[in-house]
Amino acid sequence: MTSIVPFISNAVFEPADIQLMSDAYNKAIEDVYGFGHPNKIVGKVIATRIITLTKGGERDSNRLRERALAACGFKLDRAFK
Repeated sequence: MTSIVPFISNAVFEPADIQLMSDAYNKAIEDVYGFGHPNKIVGKVIATRIITLTKGGERDSNRLRERALAACGFKLDRAFK
């Protein structure tokens, strides 16, 4: 399991939020592996989107994951559910 902490800059989060973001990040990366090995840029975009959404108040791990994947152009369907 990878922590999202290396991607966080200029923000402070509670430990529970860091865990939530890390869970969403790991699930998103796992989903991306279904399309092939994700490169570092895709991982960074996913992490950045999750962090931005969490800063904005989102606290649902599935919505964080889905919206981060959508930001990378991955079409979400039942395979992600």
